[in-house]
Amino acid sequence: MPKARDENKPAEFEELLAQKIELEETLRAIRMGEIDAVVVHGNSGEQVFTLQGAEHPYRRFVETMEEGAATLSADTTVLYCNASFAAIFEAPLEKLIGSPLGQFVSKSELLVLEALIDNGQKQGARGEIRLITRKGKPRTVRLTLVPSQQTAIESVCVVATELTELIESNEALRVTEASLRRLSGQLLQLQDQERRRIARDLHDIIGQDVAMLSMSLDHLGRLSLDAAPESMRILEECRETSRKIGDEIRTLSYLLHPPLLDESGLASAIRWYAEGFQKRSAIQLTVDVAPDLGRFSAETETALFRVVQESLTNVHRYSGSPTAEIRISNREGKVRLEISDQGRGGLAGAKRVLTGETIVSLGVGIPGMRERLRQLGGQLEVDFGPNGTTVVAALPVTNRLCAHVESPEAVTLSTEPPPEFQTEAGIHRSRILIADDHELMRRGLRGLIESHSEWAVCGEAVEGNEAVRKARELRPDLVIMDINMPNLTGIDAAQRIRKESPATKILFFSVYDSAHVVREILNVGGQGYVAKSRAGSDLVNAVRIVLGGKTFFPSLSKMAQMA
Repeated sequence: MPKARDENKPAEFEELLAQKIELEETLRAIRMGEIDAVVVHGNSGEQVFTLQGAEHPYRRFVETMEEGAATLSADTTVLYCNASFAAIFEAPLEKLIGSPLGQFVSKSELLVLEALIDNGQKQGARGEIRLITRKGKPRTVRLTLVPSQQTAIESVCVVATELTELIESNEALRVTEASLRRLSGQLLQLQDQERRRIARDLHDIIGQDVAMLSMSLDHLGRLSLDAAPESMRILEECRETSRKIGDEIRTLSYLLHPPLLDESGLASAIRWYAEGFQKRSAIQLTVDVAPDLGRFSAETETALFRVVQESLTNVHRYSGSPTAEIRISNREGKVRLEISDQGRGGLAGAKRVLTGETIVSLGVGIPGMRERLRQLGGQLEVDFGPNGTTVVAALPVTNRLCAHVESPEAVTLSTEPPPEFQTEAGIHRSRILIADDHELMRRGLRGLIESHSEWAVCGEAVEGNEAVRKARELRPDLVIMDINMPNLTGIDAAQRIRKESPATKILFFSVYDSAHVVREILNVGGQGYVAKSRAGSDLVNAVRIVLGGKTFFPSLSKMAQMA
């Protein structure tokens, strides 16, 4: 018997070896997804176990789709997965099936994975895990899990979606949008700078030349009283054309960039613009400016002024409101501008944009203003209510700007007038100081003044601080002061001069022509105002009246005084 048993060992060994090979092939086929079902023989008879994901109608779809699909047990063991799932986890398909999925994620992400599987078995779950590629590149995968009802063991079906490219694209898009916003803000700033430059050139160069031309034509008219009627007619046409050109240049300059914004600040510019808008549109405006508003940076004042322009334009075009209100204040480090009307509450015909879940209308310029404020750290809100529209702009302000003013110097003034202006042959010549930053204009004023024997030009100043200093040194009877002066505005310089020398009279001479400008002149104690566009016809009379102790204001300005 022992010998027969030994003879049977090779046969048993061969049979076991064949079974081992068969089992390995079966396991390989299961892992590769080549088997749809397994038949198990037991005491209760044959049992058929259908492998998860092996249903024929869906098999090809699951195997070929780009998203990863898998079935996991409660301990994260992969019972089945497609090729995409294996590729996402950078593991061979035959190695991944039958192995815990936790082996293919980092320790820090293992707890996240186990929590997702636990929630997925109960009610379904969705979450993201972070993977690190072999090259050390971080990746993000979204896992969507639902409980499985098709197997005898607790399991969960998983769909894995690669989000790395999407996240990278979103980040690139975010960076691009941020760059576009910065570029938009820079373009708006460049646009403002160019508008300011063109406006200043129109005002300081062309406007001054035209004003000088008007003065010369007026002077020529007085010298040509005996000329032929046809010559006088042509001269009058030239004078009228010159005045029209001056008005058009001034209007264009103001629309591009109002000089008052730079010289007198946001409050003055808003009041000036509101006055003009009310006349042009017949819409009654109420302007409420905090008395302690002060000055801000040029960017801040320009941005807020553009909001006023755009908002009032929309009120005029779309709202149908007979009234509007502007309020501006500076509290707790923020300047707040509010423009409201009582119109239709929407900007009919304007560009429509989606805000949250509702569609509202925005004027074409509002998005640009919002971006301009965003660049400065502020925000713009537009509320379209049933009883009107309210636009609110808010900007943080870190500091206020003050005009550059020279420190007062201790000086000893002589009680005697300068020798060259002493009485000659019983005729006292009034001393006049000209303060204007344009040489051509100073030259024209000097010629006009010195053509009258009772007047003499005692000096000239090209900027505000120099005007204050020379008024202190020369003690003129009259200062002809331009409002638009470098370093220190004519308004501020006049205030200093009047404080140091109350006897000195001041006649303002400027291209500005608005009721608000006249009020500012009156506030600093100015005795008169002449528009440069009417210098030829008004200046001589204005100088004579002011030196005589009276005030001189054009008829338009007188109406402003009574307003």
